[in-house]
Amino acid sequence: MKIPLLLGMMSCACVAAMAQAGDYPHIKEGLWSTTTTMGDAKRPPQSGTMCNSTAVMQSVLDAHKKNTDQPCKIISLTHSGTVYTEQTECNFGGQVRKSTSVTTFTGDTAVHTEIHQADGAVTVTSDSKYVGACPTGMVPGDFVGADGMKFNILHPEDLKLPDGAKAPEKKP
Repeated sequence: MKIPLLLGMMSCACVAAMAQAGDYPHIKEGLWSTTTTMGDAKRPPQSGTMCNSTAVMQSVLDAHKKNTDQPCKIISLTHSGTVYTEQTECNFGGQVRKSTSVTTFTGDTAVHTEIHQADGAVTVTSDSKYVGACPTGMVPGDFVGADGMKFNILHPEDLKLPDGAKAPEKKP
């Protein structure tokens, strides 16, 4: 349950980080399908759809800028044309992880991202493509995983789990 949520958040965070360069590539507004694969062969690819737009990504960026208490910090961001390279450092419970992500935009209808941890432990590949208009009932920012888990990237606190699923226990 945590992996699709984490991957959805990672994908949006990586794309939103691109906007810090000041010339965020325009993406087509509507429903986007994303498939994310972890380098670990034990985990099957994760997929989901999101009602997305450039405005949604800008809102994620604005929220990220306001909240400086984030576990991940962008160390550097460069781009050449529609290829963006980002160096990130994350601190999870005192354990620091460095990673490099390379994101390539193809027109306004496709995005390919590869994230490599500095220690080589994890490689994440994510491919997103525009598939059409957002269906009735989905609003900008809604993400729906293949297992039915739904949340809005603009309001992740409102996470809706599929029937029968249990939320992770909160630690005191």
